[in-house]
Parts: sequence; C-alpha cells; structure tokens
Amino acid sequence: MLRLVVLLACVGGVTSPAARDWLRWRRDRRRAGMAVAARSAGIGDFCAAVSRGLGAGDTMLQALRAAADGPMRAPVEQIAAEHERGVTLSRAVRRWVAREQTSEAALLSTAVTLASDRVGAQPQLFDHVAATVRARADMAAEARVHAAQARASVWVVAALPWAVALALLAEGGAAARVLTSTPLGWFCASGALLLELAGVSWMRATVARALR
Repeated sequence: MLRLVVLLACVGGVTSPAARDWLRWRRDRRRAGMAVAARSAGIGDFCAAVSRGLGAGDTMLQALRAAADGPMRAPVEQIAAEHERGVTLSRAVRRWVAREQTSEAALLSTAVTLASDRVGAQPQLFDHVAATVRARADMAAEARVHAAQARASVWVVAALPWAVALALLAEGGAAARVLTSTPLGWFCASGALLLELAGVSWMRATVARALR
C-alpha cells in the first residue's frame, strides 16, 4: 500500500502543472542559450563581413545591415530600429550587449563604439575583432573536447560503485541480504545514492565552470 501511495505521488508530481511549467521554462531557457551561442559563434564571420562593407564604402549602419545574416539578423534589425528612433548607434549596440552578456558581443560593441564615436569606420577594427573571436572559438572547441572526456570520466567513476553493488546482489550472500532486507542496508543505499548525486553534480559544475 505504501509503495502504491509513493508511486502515485511521484506520478502526480511529474504530471502536475508546476512540473510542466518547470519543464517549459527549462526548454525555453535551453533554446535561448542555444540562440545566444549561435550568435556568439557567428560574430567572427559577421565582423569580417562588416569590414568588407566598410572597405567598399558603406556607412557603419549600412555595413551592419549588409552583414546581418542568420542569427545576427534579428539583433541588427533591432539595433537599426532603435537608431532610427534617435538612439545613437553605439548606445543601441551597448543595449543589445547588456541583454546578450557575452564577451564576443562586447568586442563587437567596442568596435562599433570606436568606429561610430571616435576613430571612424575603419575596417581594421572589425578585422581584429573577427580574428580574436575566431581564435577564441578554436580555444573553446578544444576545451569542449577536454570537457567531453572529463564528463565521460565522471560517469565512469559514478557507475563503479553501482557495478560493485549489482555484483554483490547477483552473488547473494550476507552482503546482499543486509543491503536489501535490513534498515541498515536501505540507509546505506540511500546514503550512497545521495552522495552519488552530490558528487556528479559537483563534478559537472566544475567542468561547466572550466568552460566559461
């Protein structure tokens, strides 16, 4: 009876409106993060295209619009719309960077600010940003490879205790009886599960911090 109550409580929790809202929030947050990552990855090519436009004689705004493609199209359209309402181009870009919060966007904002307010629309500014962003992308790709290896090691280490426990259960004997039939065994299994979850979470967080 107790098991049935626990099962029904778990099913009810998973299918509750709060759980669905949480899953929807997680999905939307993941999609937003993927969109930001796509824009960050494309800023190098975007800056290279802006440099070519400036070299061809375009104004700053014309070069930005001509280079806008894919993930960068919506931000540039928003920046252009703010500029047409009277906001300076550099300020409009800084507002976008405040929402984006990535180092690649900050580099682009610095180049636009210098080109608009100080040194003029020089293609070399955006060439430097493009080279910097591409170098960072290469370093990030290498870091992701090492992170994938670290994550694999995390799961191997986390699986070892459970492999040993399954081997003990398969053999039977006193250890298996204690683990499955006594409060002490249940306590040990619960403690092991909590420690496993804490350890995996800590190691995954450590890997995630290394990628920032």
